[in-house]
Amino acid sequence: MPNFEDVSPNAAEVEAALRGRSSTPSTAEPTERVVAILVSGRGVERSTWTDDAEVSEDDFERLLDEQPPPPDVNDLNGERFRSLDPQSRSAKIQRCTECQFRVADDHGFVRPCNVCGGKQRTVSVKVIFGEDKLRHFARIFLPELTYRLREPLTQFFKARTSVPDLLTLDLTEDFETADAYRGRRSRGEIHGHRADAALAQAKNYVERVTRLPSLLAVQAAAFAWPLVVGGAAETSFAVVKDEHGGVHVLS
Repeated sequence: MPNFEDVSPNAAEVEAALRGRSSTPSTAEPTERVVAILVSGRGVERSTWTDDAEVSEDDFERLLDEQPPPPDVNDLNGERFRSLDPQSRSAKIQRCTECQFRVADDHGFVRPCNVCGGKQRTVSVKVIFGEDKLRHFARIFLPELTYRLREPLTQFFKARTSVPDLLTLDLTEDFETADAYRGRRSRGEIHGHRADAALAQAKNYVERVTRLPSLLAVQAAAFAWPLVVGGAAETSFAVVKDEHGGVHVLS
């Protein structure tokens, strides 16, 4: 079964990839294993508005039982709903104001009122109408790299059609490693790959999204995509595998 290391370019793959560059490669250049953090998810955004309405006694009883549905991040179509304004739950029955406008047709027949249904009694209420919409979000967080690598890596990850499940990352875990010197802790690592800034930024991003008042429910997933980087500022490069196992050199 594939594992995390299968997605990370090994030494032989890095050397072969660099040998194939148009510029003169330097396989002796020091390299470092790092990860990019990919975050994607969806949240339920709820919008509501209130309108005055005159409803029948039966409809009023139904409204008393209707409640806004719980937000569902798996409902791809969203949902529309209605509920009774809390201040209208004690509304009183009154004479139907629509019935006074009913007139007979050419045959002298008066159709039942479409508001009260002919009972001549209604209830004036405020009805809350609402709609849930699913909002998708995705972000790419890169570790500390030379500036020239940020754009090609960003475009590389944007072009991915899928992410291997084995790269799934639980952002609530503690990825810092203990330092033998006085118990200090080093920067975050994932399977021996440096994560530092990417990991911290991804955690902060998910926390901010979760706290957004416009989103009632949020489901987020994070993935750690390994790559190998090396070279000086002017000759920096990154070697990374795609979702199909193909090896790419970016510079």
